[in-house]
Amino acid sequence: MSLIAIENLCAGYGEIGVLFDVSMRVEAGEVVSIIGANGAGKSSLLKALSGLIRPSSGKITFNGEDITKLPADEIVGRGLIHVPEGRRLFSLMTVFENLEMGAFSKRAQKDFKKNLEDVHNLFPRLKEREKQLAGTLSGGEQQMVAIGRGVSSPIK
Repeated sequence: MSLIAIENLCAGYGEIGVLFDVSMRVEAGEVVSIIGANGAGKSSLLKALSGLIRPSSGKITFNGEDITKLPADEIVGRGLIHVPEGRRLFSLMTVFENLEMGAFSKRAQKDFKKNLEDVHNLFPRLKEREKQLAGTLSGGEQQMVAIGRGVSSPIK
């Protein structure tokens, strides 16, 4: 069973189709990159996977469960997190507070301490800077916070 399976996915924005018959699989432990020119559909594919745009046809499964028609919040609740480009941090909040925002659901709050430890293991610099305002970090450090916020979210 694949971690993520996308089969014959078609999606777009209103009448404008962007993705046509896309199929791919991601196995547990794999690192996968999606590359292509501007306008090729990379972001649209991730938005469809995250439930931010609705596929017109095809199927998406995550951990063997069909998530094609689930709303974004239910997809997040199953542990599939989308970290968008542009970081979108709360710049006037501390690093810790930004990471805490990733654990907004009651179930994620229960695991926040463990997930925070995972974030600090991935990005030790964030532990050093947890009281610093996120907006004062370098661009790379801000990206670490954005990814860390995603790691803080999953319900495992």
